Amino acid sequence: MRKPLAILLLWCAALLQGWGQQFDIQVIQEFNLGNRIGKLRAVPVACSAEKRGILLVWSADKEIDPYIEMFYPPTDRLKLAMVDLDGRELWRKELDDMTLNGIWFTPVFPFDLDGDGSEEIWFVRNTDREHPLSYHNLRLEAMDPSTGKTLARYPWPHTVNRETLSHTFRNFILGGYVHGEPVLVTAQGTYGKMGLQAWGKGMEKRWEKVILESDEGSRGSHMCPLVDINGDGSDEVMWGERCINLDRGETLFIADRLEYNGHSDVVQPVWDYRSARWFLYTCRESGEDGSIKPRVVLFDHRGQRVWTDLEKGHMDLGWTAQVSDSRGSVAYTISRGGKRAGPDGFYRMNVVEYTYETFTGDSIRLPFPVYLTVPVDLNGDGYHEFARAAGEQADRMIYDIDGNVIGNIGEKGYLAMASRFMDLPGEQLLCYYPDGTVRVWADLNARESRRASDRYGHPFYRLNQRLSATGYNLVLLGGL
Repeated sequence: MRKPLAILLLWCAALLQGWGQQFDIQVIQEFNLGNRIGKLRAVPVACSAEKRGILLVWSADKEIDPYIEMFYPPTDRLKLAMVDLDGRELWRKELDDMTLNGIWFTPVFPFDLDGDGSEEIWFVRNTDREHPLSYHNLRLEAMDPSTGKTLARYPWPHTVNRETLSHTFRNFILGGYVHGEPVLVTAQGTYGKMGLQAWGKGMEKRWEKVILESDEGSRGSHMCPLVDINGDGSDEVMWGERCINLDRGETLFIADRLEYNGHSDVVQPVWDYRSARWFLYTCRESGEDGSIKPRVVLFDHRGQRVWTDLEKGHMDLGWTAQVSDSRGSVAYTISRGGKRAGPDGFYRMNVVEYTYETFTGDSIRLPFPVYLTVPVDLNGDGYHEFARAAGEQADRMIYDIDGNVIGNIGEKGYLAMASRFMDLPGEQLLCYYPDGTVRVWADLNARESRRASDRYGHPFYRLNQRLSATGYNLVLLGGL
């Protein structure tokens, strides 16, 4: 069931009201996929220069993780579907092979590499029909966003081979621009040996980079943000604390090059509106017993430390978010004890929250539970609210910065996307439910400020909005 009247009312409310109004967060679109959903990913796509859609990727299985204590055999085939902005299904494709519903096995990324105005759907496909852990049958596939038809297949690079299951299946697809020229990047690895390959039009290789386990500097992250950190018109990818230029694959800097050889769960670019500079907020997993210090670090745009905190702890998850008071931006992370994952989802134990003023490192207390939240600007004022729906242990509430509950996405709801993907003021939430229901939530009282409009038009916003189906990048837009 679609709700065009709600969309019309939203625009009318935006014209009549200001930002001091109450939130009115409602479902503006709802449909059912006709299948049970364990895990669903969503990403906005330009199907052509004129037409936009939303790609949905799902199966009945929860997220399948390659770590041997978390991996489990799939029970359902992976499905991809494109819906338009009115919720109408344009096409659907159920894969007839052993491609898994796991973000590290099967990253999905929309990107217009040939410059024709439509963003091809790039994903890693396991073409083996019997072996879910086949490595040599992995392919990089490109699909037509308007029809779902396969356009091309290419061998997936075998950078990480004969390693543990968890090290082998850590795949990424991303992309950015070098002075307006599109560059697609495929990447493998996170914890040890790692490889990145850059491709131009016609899949012509621009460069390839292999990082050995013995090389100085950090390993990868579960995030892969793209940012023109030095403002030269050429994007960089933050591969862990390594800042790699997309033009030639050159390393601009490696933050803490001699101090840190580990893996950071969080690498988040954050824009300081006052100084008009990028910073990097990082939270570390490796060395949790105190053998590697510190655990939380803010770096400047050259990779130099600004502040640090904590000497012990397995740091897991985190974000930064823009706030309207003198702090400008706030940051969070957690430490955890154990973690389990399987057919019933992900669960973390002994979670401890840490929150900061982003640019000073001063410890603060936010008046709501931050674990499993995602920043989102629902009312369009350019500052963030917080949807707590990114996992099994979430309460499904939506909070404002003062801790007021301003919405609830409903029982068993899970957040798949939080950005401006509809032609509406403010950002929206796309949520899914086990019975196959998909709902889009928006603030009917939203009104878009100049700050918000500038944010949505910023190159960083579109670059990283595309990353919601590859890596753990759902929170990246909180940095802007």
